[in-house]
Amino acid sequence: MNPVLAGVAFAVVAGGVLAVSVRDPRAVVLALTAVLVLTPALADPMAEPAGLAARGLGGILAGYLLLIATRSRTEVGVAIAATEGSRIGWPAETLVAAAASIAGLAAHGLGAPAPGPALATAAGFAIAALAVAPVLTGGDIVRIGTGLLLLIDAALLVRVALGGTPAPLEHLLTAGMLVALAGAVAAVARAARSDGHGGFELAAEDPRRRHEPDAHPLAERPARIG
Repeated sequence: MNPVLAGVAFAVVAGGVLAVSVRDPRAVVLALTAVLVLTPALADPMAEPAGLAARGLGGILAGYLLLIATRSRTEVGVAIAATEGSRIGWPAETLVAAAASIAGLAAHGLGAPAPGPALATAAGFAIAALAVAPVLTGGDIVRIGTGLLLLIDAALLVRVALGGTPAPLEHLLTAGMLVALAGAVAAVARAARSDGHGGFELAAEDPRRRHEPDAHPLAERPARIG
């Protein structure tokens, strides 16, 4: 096993665990950016410098767009808003990632010879398992967007394991896709913070909350005397 690839795979999975566990949006963006930047290095043979540069710049730009949408703006009175974070905590998320990575190692190649490294499959399965909960149960746009970006990253890792190292043009197109998705998430997150609620929730009001009827109740008639 290549120790360099093992270190990169460990860093990618650790970044995924951090991205789905913490509540500070700045930490979420930093961890997500690290995952997006390190992912293209998880290939054997290593991608060409042009492809690595494209993916690295794409990951940094994607993270910067999310940082713009989540940072505080003291000049207009907008403070840092927390995201949901993990409901089961980072220890449980770590166990989920570990179990998924073991399954990925066992399923490498899906029964056929695979030119890519088995560690890419392991990391891809781990990142995909971490992304399921934010995508399906997330209640704010930052958490859902983080899950979507991680899910795409997991698919890219499995693609490397099954198809080998991507060409520079594929890396460039992938970087553009990640930046476009991050930009869309950032735009919706910024709109959510501007709706008067101050957070990243999808709706300022819980739709399950019971509302009073719109019609006014009839005034009680005064009792007749005599």
